[in-house]
Order: sequence, then C-alpha cells, then structure tokens
Amino acid sequence: MVQLQNIGVIKSGKRLFENFNWTIGSQEHWVVCGNNGSGKTLLLELLAGVTHPVQGEVIYDFIQGSSWDERYAERKKKILYIPAHAIQTFLKNQELFYQQRYYSIGDERIPCVRDLFGDDVHRLHILDFPPSFNIDRLLDLEVTRLSNGQLKKVLILKSLVHALPNLLLLDYPFEGLDHGSREDLISFLDHLAHTQGISIVVADHEHHLPAVINRKLVLKNGAIHAIAEVVSQNELPPPPITSLPAGNGIAVVEMKNVTIRYGERDIIRDLNWTIYKGERWALTGPNGSGKTTLFSLIFADHPMAYSQQVYLFGKRRGSGESIWDIKRRINYLGPELSSYLSPQHITMTGHEYILEQHRGVSRQKLNDIVTYFEADAFLSKPVKHLSSGQLQLMLIISVLLTDKELLLLDEPFQFLDPIAKERVSRYLQEHLHADTTLVLITHYERDMARWTQHRLHIG
Repeated sequence: MVQLQNIGVIKSGKRLFENFNWTIGSQEHWVVCGNNGSGKTLLLELLAGVTHPVQGEVIYDFIQGSSWDERYAERKKKILYIPAHAIQTFLKNQELFYQQRYYSIGDERIPCVRDLFGDDVHRLHILDFPPSFNIDRLLDLEVTRLSNGQLKKVLILKSLVHALPNLLLLDYPFEGLDHGSREDLISFLDHLAHTQGISIVVADHEHHLPAVINRKLVLKNGAIHAIAEVVSQNELPPPPITSLPAGNGIAVVEMKNVTIRYGERDIIRDLNWTIYKGERWALTGPNGSGKTTLFSLIFADHPMAYSQQVYLFGKRRGSGESIWDIKRRINYLGPELSSYLSPQHITMTGHEYILEQHRGVSRQKLNDIVTYFEADAFLSKPVKHLSSGQLQLMLIISVLLTDKELLLLDEPFQFLDPIAKERVSRYLQEHLHADTTLVLITHYERDMARWTQHRLHIG
C-alpha cells in the first residue's frame, strides 16, 4: 500500500497538490489521466521520490528503513520509474544522438544491446518473462539501429532485469509503439502484476491499457478531479473518412528500387514509391520496419540517399542541391526533436522559443495559431516547465507556423490529450493548404482513416 498524506508541492513558483490525499491499495493498479499539464508526471515523480513535497509525506508499507539513507536506498531498489522521455535521456547518457544511426556504420564506440545488460544479460532467460518480450534477435544490434519502439522495449527490460520492483511507474509507456508492440507490453505488464505481485501505475490517456488496470485517477490543475473504476480499455473505432484534396500529378518524392542495408540485414528492399503534390499519405509498418529511415531519406538526413534513386522536387539527390536547399522546402516533426531540444535547460518561454526558430515570422501570425490551439497560457511559461504534452504541442505549432511544400509528421500525436489531439486533427483537415503534401507516420488506424487518402505499408 502507498499513501500520499496532505501533500503539497511547489513547482515553477506555483503551489500544486495542496492537501493532496490518495491511497494505492493492495491489488490496485492505476491509470492516471488528465489533460496536458494537469500533473500526471509530477504525481509519478512524487511516488518515485524524484520530486519531494514541501508538506505532507508519502508512506510505503514496503519500505521499512529507520533512517533517511536506509529509506532512500530501499526506495531506489523497490520503486522503478520509467519517464516518458527515457529514450532521449538514455541516448544522451551514452553520448549518442538520434541521427547517428545513419552516420555511424562501423563505429566501435556505439554499444550493442548486449552491452547494455552487461553481466545481467543471462537473467533475460532466468526471469519468467513472456515470449513476446524476448529480445534475443536484438542483442547484437547497435543501439542506434533500433527503432523507438524496439529501444523502449530494451530499456524497460534493462530496468527490470537486475531486480524486480514492488512498484512500477510508467509515464506514457505506449507512445511510439505499433499495435503488436502495445499488445506485447500490455501482456508483459499483466504478467508482472499477476506473477510477481508488482503494483503498476500508468500515466496515459486511457486508450489502450493492460487488463490488470482496475482504478482510474483523473487530475485537473494538480488536484483530484475524479476517482473511478476502469470500465473500457478498447481503442476507439476510426471515424468516417472525410473528403481530401487530390494530387495534381507533380511528383514531390520519387523512390525507385530503393534498398537500405545495414550489415547483412535489409531494412528496406526494392521500394518504389511516388508522392504527388497535394496528396495525403500514411506511412505504416511495425516498429523497426524502416519508416523513420524513409523519412530520413526525404529530409536529407540519410547519406545513402546519394547512392539510391531518390528524387526530391524533381531532382535526383546528389545532382547539386544542398541539404539545406531541401530542408527549406520541408517541415518536419519527429520524436528525436526533443532529444536535441533539451527542454530542461531552456529558460525562454514557449512563445520566445518558437519565434527564435522562425525569425522572419510575425508575432501576430504566431498569436493566431496559438489562439486556435488555446495554448497561450502554457506557452507563456519557460519551456523547461512544460509537460510532455505541452512540449509536443509547442513543437507542432512551430512546424505549422510556416507553409512549406512538404509536411512530414512522425508520430505527431504522442503525449497529446484528446482535446489537443482533436485540435491538431481539425487543423490539418481545415487549414492545411491544398497544395501542401503530407506524409504521416502513425500506428493508430483512427489517425490514418481521418485525413489520409493513400497508405504505404512496409515491413
């Protein structure tokens, strides 16, 4: 059992969770919901001991130490917290960067998955983990070769393999996972709860959850808005397909017999794909199938584009245009942007950050789009104080602020609450210029059906 008694926290000069009381009982497994900025991550940090209250206390019945040092050591051992941006933190700690997957072929400094586990690698088979979480085929791959979904699975196992906790805290664990990987993680969490007796608390928007999750806490502005039983855990059905603009016959992207190989493995083989101006595409496939690699070919990040038949805006790569000539015609949003952003170190406000990225754009144009997304309140705060969802919406606003010929969105809805996601979807339907070409990477059928007209499935 875990009890939060009369908790108060001060964050960014604002008092939150004032006189906050909440109990996680025996056999209870919780999902913590609420709009972006409501306090979900802060609550997990309180439970994990990452954030400390200025009043009240957190009591754990499984921590018995008599001194502060003893309780701290027990808490580190018995509570496992996996943050939303664990992948980005890991890459930084390893002195790696996202695009290194494209430029580091043969670089001996990059660890393989096996290296991450060290002497604990044998425990992957000693522990009774379900077959769906078997990563034997990934062990000898360099970590920069893993997709976001594969790396998330590896990091979860790395966190668990040395010692199993009493309390497992997961902040947006399903973001970036394909349907099969989400099902695998759901089964894995159910397995941990049932066979190991681990209590699970997940911060999520309640769209696809383990069966063991039986209680829901809804937060609003750092306070409890509601507590309820979990009733439905099904994904929403796709909405009706809306009318979309048709392409006009001018090829924006052409790929002819494209093959990308790392070592003995073909990531992409003999791919032919043409995207015409004004079309709306969904790029789909399981984690590790090469979706983000295709984006890197288009966005001029992948050096193999020069050895392949890749044509952008009518010119073959390597025919004289620079990387920056290409990037000036493309707006791109991807999960790795937060890796480069290092939001925890940015003291300027969200408004100031966006204008810094778009120095030629007027503040009035920014104000118009910020008003549409009802984002003014949180964009007035320093970037380092934004929640994961608020940070994601800030990046989306920044991408949509300028009109370019091609828009590449790689998992754009990560961390967004249902209201913010609906606003982004509506904006793409109603305000995207008819001549703007859109390619979306997503794992959710609902996103594809709503405002894409073509689909390329790989893997």
